[in-house]
Amino acid sequence: MSSRMQRLERRDKMYSAIKVVLVVLAAAAVLGIGYRIGCQALIAINSWNQEIKVVEYGTMEDRLPAMAVVMNEEQIFLAREAGRFENLVKDKEKVGKGTLLGYFITNEGKSTLRAPQAGIFIRGTDGLEEVFTHIDLAAVTPEVFQYKPVPAFLDKPVQTGEPIFKIIDSLVPTRLLISLPEDKLEAAVQPGEKVDILYEGESWGQGRIKEMKQEAGDVMLLVELDHFSADTISKRFVKVEMVLDTHTGFLVPAEAIVEKDGEKGVYCAVGPATKFKPVEIIKQKDDTVLVRGLDKNDFIVTNPTARI
Repeated sequence: MSSRMQRLERRDKMYSAIKVVLVVLAAAAVLGIGYRIGCQALIAINSWNQEIKVVEYGTMEDRLPAMAVVMNEEQIFLAREAGRFENLVKDKEKVGKGTLLGYFITNEGKSTLRAPQAGIFIRGTDGLEEVFTHIDLAAVTPEVFQYKPVPAFLDKPVQTGEPIFKIIDSLVPTRLLISLPEDKLEAAVQPGEKVDILYEGESWGQGRIKEMKQEAGDVMLLVELDHFSADTISKRFVKVEMVLDTHTGFLVPAEAIVEKDGEKGVYCAVGPATKFKPVEIIKQKDDTVLVRGLDKNDFIVTNPTARI
């Protein structure tokens, strides 16, 4: 390699090293400026004895505990004579029309039992299937929640006319008869409104209020889910939570809301200073307010009355 080429190569390497150094210095300068601004803001805020935090985005909803009756489309099948049923399919198993379910054994012999319709095979019954299959809310009284299930004894022979099994139509949406005290229903609800149903903290899905009525200080609602819920199989009387009036937005402490020039808003930390930001209040629950008008990563002053 000629001496001229060597000089050019050394020059290129030197320029590359200088570029790297300049990039590192520039990044350090930016970080240093950001750090200094952050420190100045914190020093200023702390000097005013104010507390700041990053605003939180979330959901606010009303959860109402209630009693519910589970109502699926259930068809029970009765014994034509005394005998014993030996099932071949598992409990809660999906079956098609004509599926061999098992054998019914009598003193005269053994006969096959096949599914008369498609659905979910349930070995046990509770004696309330016919009561809640076609319910008329207008005729319902709160006493229905006092009904007692009468489970069938699966390990004993059945007599003529007693239930052998039932099949649930999984193509028909699950319905719930819900009762709660009238004074617990803070928000006004109307037929047609959507609600979410929770059971032991788990969602059964969304439903729609089909009918409602008030009686003796209670509100009774007929809610139809938007699907068949397999989680409701073998359940009748349950405690649920009905979720109403759900909204999303920014969650801020109630004490952070102040009024300035006739507008409600919050103070946000911007560098070493604070800036008033108007907000729209959507909903308040206890000491938390749900608002619109803020941005993600806004630093709000949570105790603006300390000193603004």
